[in-house]
Amino acid sequence: MFSKIQEFTCRIYSTGPETKKVNELRYLLCVKKRKLESQQLPPCADCLKLHTQRASYQTAIWKRSLQGCPNAPSPIGHGWIQEDDKLVIKWMDGEPAPTAVLEFLSCPCTRSCKPSSCMCTINGLTCTDCGCDSRSENEAFEDNECSEEEDDEDS
Repeated sequence: MFSKIQEFTCRIYSTGPETKKVNELRYLLCVKKRKLESQQLPPCADCLKLHTQRASYQTAIWKRSLQGCPNAPSPIGHGWIQEDDKLVIKWMDGEPAPTAVLEFLSCPCTRSCKPSSCMCTINGLTCTDCGCDSRSENEAFEDNECSEEEDDEDS
């Protein structure tokens, strides 16, 4: 079933060569169109599988919606996990990219990095330009590394 879901997803995103695997399509799109933003790519197989599990679980709940006392399974293990007594989405099982690729990523930030718009910080990585991390915006601006005031003094 998951191979059919991948094939369907590939047909939605693809305008070029035929492929039935989302990871392969992601690679082909990155090689051909180097300026693509990550949100323009199809989800990787790992994320697509977890999304499919969540959608399937939700469908099962809706199918039971007219029952007086539905016997519904736990969402944990169906694309959700429990953290500190809260139900949260499990976005992926693996790493976002191979370690070698993550080491070569760079950020277009200047020294006046704004953590709220920095792609490194948004993705939970240490900023490759100024070194700020995924702390709150106020904490990052208190550091000398990411302070806008420092840039004003330098000019």
